[in-house]
Amino acid sequence: MVDKEQTTQQRILQAAQEEFLRLGFQNSSLRSIAKACGVTTGALYGYYADKDALFEALVREEAETLYTIYLRAHQEFEALPPEQQLAEMTQQIEPRIWKCFNYVYEHYDAFKLLICHAEGTSYENYVHRLAEVEVESSTIFLSCMENMGRRVTHIPDDLNHMLASAYLTGFFEVVAHDMPKEEAREYIERLTDFFSAGWKNLLGLV
Repeated sequence: MVDKEQTTQQRILQAAQEEFLRLGFQNSSLRSIAKACGVTTGALYGYYADKDALFEALVREEAETLYTIYLRAHQEFEALPPEQQLAEMTQQIEPRIWKCFNYVYEHYDAFKLLICHAEGTSYENYVHRLAEVEVESSTIFLSCMENMGRRVTHIPDDLNHMLASAYLTGFFEVVAHDMPKEEAREYIERLTDFFSAGWKNLLGLV
């Protein structure tokens, strides 16, 4: 038999998810969420200290898992021998991209909240956090190429960050526009090919 406390918590989370998806975080209210799931506002506070804590409960696991997948993908790339890094950088789309893509679509509602409805929460800069991983990895790659004697064009830090943010914003546009997975997969492949070609051109690797 399902524990009553667990059932109540599940109802709260379901009502909160529906409210946040419909109105966004800032326009949602704990009173409305409590009413929707049949509990008092005071009872809701017994589970979640505030509205941000409730939002976090809906996205934390998925957000941190994707961050870890993304971070490890870059760490694995950085661990490759320099020549292999160069070869992979100039190949077509990496399997690591699809691992992130598939995870997002397996947990679509959480990422819909993160990308479209997180303004005002502790997760509103989530894409920026991912971009920082990309920027650091790009900087390490450029240093690696220089150390192996490859002449590559210097990329200023601000431009590096702009490019990382632009790619990730584009990546998550498929969620923002509720794109079916197969259509989204084609768009992500084209987007990645576009940025890959751009990076090769900027670095003088074409």
